[in-house]
Amino acid sequence: MIHEGRVSRRAWVMSRGIAAVTLAVALSACDDGAVGEAGDATDATPVRADAQPGPTPDARADDELDLGARDDAAPPFTDAASPPHDAAAVDVDAALAPPDDERPALVICETPDDPGGATEGWRHVTSNIIVLGAAGHSAQDVLAVLGAGIDLPGKFAYGPLSKDLEDEDVAVYRSDCAGGWAPLGRATTDTDGRVGLPLAAADLPAVGRYDVALRVLGDGTVTRSRLWVVPPGTHLMVFDIDGTLTTDDLELFRDVLTDLFQPILNGDYVPEARAGGVELTHLRRVDQGRLLVYLTGRPYVLTDISRGWLDDLGFARGAVHVVDDVAQILPTNGEVGQYKLDFLTGLEARGFVIDAAYGNATTDIFAFAGAGVPAARTFIAGPHGGEGGTVAVGEDWQAHRQAAAAEALPAQSFRDE
Repeated sequence: MIHEGRVSRRAWVMSRGIAAVTLAVALSACDDGAVGEAGDATDATPVRADAQPGPTPDARADDELDLGARDDAAPPFTDAASPPHDAAAVDVDAALAPPDDERPALVICETPDDPGGATEGWRHVTSNIIVLGAAGHSAQDVLAVLGAGIDLPGKFAYGPLSKDLEDEDVAVYRSDCAGGWAPLGRATTDTDGRVGLPLAAADLPAVGRYDVALRVLGDGTVTRSRLWVVPPGTHLMVFDIDGTLTTDDLELFRDVLTDLFQPILNGDYVPEARAGGVELTHLRRVDQGRLLVYLTGRPYVLTDISRGWLDDLGFARGAVHVVDDVAQILPTNGEVGQYKLDFLTGLEARGFVIDAAYGNATTDIFAFAGAGVPAARTFIAGPHGGEGGTVAVGEDWQAHRQAAAAEALPAQSFRDE
């Protein structure tokens, strides 16, 4: 991938040749006293380190072949009479090396095992009754920007009716990048069973993706999320899930109205993926370096199931964001549409740049347009494709994926190792 701000291979070859000639003349001047000649040699215009991005990868490969021919034909410093001490005084390879990519690398820090340790007593006797039901905790993935603090949220509830765990302590950890956990602090659940542990800008780890774990200290139950830490100006692509990456979103709302999500919670209903969707996310994330956000109208009780579905089918890793307020799952502009719009504008306010958005519903079109995503960069699957000037992609992502592969995109703010 060619990145903005990097010197092209051809420009670097030119600068190498100029620098070699200049250095050779300067060494000769030191021996012969020809200071004026050396000064004339250094009048050549230098190649700027902020030159425009280089050629395409194919063209760059051709340049590398040309470079080999030039190096063989005219290698620098072939004068055997040059004094050894003068040659040793200059690190030619270091002086003429191509510029490094100075963008921070995105590290990946994962910890497979949940944090353990001793449990503590409950603050309230009633909590002993609440926790008789199965834990149904969840935690949103978080996108953090260097230089700005962020909250790490969690929701804690038990039983089939999602009874909230109130006024109880939770310990928060992140992966230490060595298979263990680094403690970040404690928080106490509110009347809705939620916590939001503040993480100051100075406490953010390096640019990367980190596993996060939130552990209820009363019984040791754990929920997990992921934290992305990236520079300002990071480029995103946004994907809806139901009806966009899956073939149908009506099944989800039938679940809401009739079965309280039990078929999808129990695994009786597993959504089918639209053809080409998995490959499209890998193109965007891996080949083109975009950070992905899976923005879904699913409620928080489906957080882990949604992540699991994406992981099991092999979609590229991205931040999953679900609805916190169950009322917002209703398929109207005023509910799920507004929830998506608010989330996207919040990302933009923190310096993220949305390069493209993918959806299938009129509420997606409403949210993406409200967030300022151009219609030409809004790709809609299914019957609503083309509405509002959006791009219709049909019933799968195969043809679009071929077109997307040819796109020239801005440089990302980080690099992948």
